[in-house]
Amino acid sequence: MERNLKIILTRKRLGIFVSMTAFFAWTLMSGPVLAGEADGPGGPDDEFAPGFSGYVQPMVGVMSTKSNSDVGDDNEKIDSLDQDADSETQVMPMVLFNLNYTLENRATRFYIGTSEEEIIEGAFLFEAGVRHKLSGGTVLSAGWVPTLPLLEEEVWKDPFLTGSNREKTDRDTQAFRIGAERIFGTPLTLRYGFAQQEIDDDRAGESVAGLSAGDLAKLKRDANFHLAEVLFPISLDIGLMITPQVGYMIGDADGDANSFKRYQGQLTIEYPLDKWMFFGNINLARSDYDESNPVFNRTREDTSCGAMLGAGYRAPFGWENWMINIYASWEERDSNIKFYDRTNSMAGIGMTWRF
Repeated sequence: MERNLKIILTRKRLGIFVSMTAFFAWTLMSGPVLAGEADGPGGPDDEFAPGFSGYVQPMVGVMSTKSNSDVGDDNEKIDSLDQDADSETQVMPMVLFNLNYTLENRATRFYIGTSEEEIIEGAFLFEAGVRHKLSGGTVLSAGWVPTLPLLEEEVWKDPFLTGSNREKTDRDTQAFRIGAERIFGTPLTLRYGFAQQEIDDDRAGESVAGLSAGDLAKLKRDANFHLAEVLFPISLDIGLMITPQVGYMIGDADGDANSFKRYQGQLTIEYPLDKWMFFGNINLARSDYDESNPVFNRTREDTSCGAMLGAGYRAPFGWENWMINIYASWEERDSNIKFYDRTNSMAGIGMTWRF
């Protein structure tokens, strides 16, 4: 359940790819904002230069996933709910873009395309919104992330079916977010995200013998998600940027066994060196569910952790508006119910063109 939102969170296969590639676009377009840096080229005000700007980013990634609960080509049929998951590898080519238009007031910017921030985990692949800079330096933002027909996510109608092929159904998600950055001229950033998900044909648990109508109601997956996050970037004299981040998420599902509270933290490091930009982060989260899952007679508890490393090289071959990107990531979810264990790993390479 909680993987729908980072702002609201863990990571869907395509979502990992998008979040990392969006980061590289951000480093090319703005660069790190260092303490005491004056406004101007590469500084904080560059974002609000009047007119059009953006990027196009072709990339390719290779991902390996192990999960019994998530939809995959190799786990359509499972023989037991506690069996070990098979590993599935995918190659994912993608072309991302972002288009911005800033008004002549140098304070209001409209944007559409791939978000520069991880707002809804895995589902926020495309965002439209506005950013506005106040006179005191605070930047306010609001965005809408619809479900696009070509990027709809699928789930199992009944994920607990064993001995037969499971059928897929669509998960539709709409998400919204607001934020305040550089509050009163400080590095402090606050974010809030809200998302709704609907499962088109939710039959969770119908194949499990002995479940009552009340038990099946506890497994319903339609839900609302809320996430609040606090970030505080810290710039060091050597050019190193360290950003601690904490968040609290509520998943309010129609089924109480799928409702949860989640506590999460992340530490991100960015370091520019000549034409290079190196970065990495580590994250940790804990999810506690509200009621016992009637399929397993146990209340679910998840611990998730992950790490990501990457590098970008500006102006390869003398191409001033280009950047080469490489990255790798790993994430694992460990649940007290084995069925929900999941491991993801990924590596990718691509190029970004800025205009």
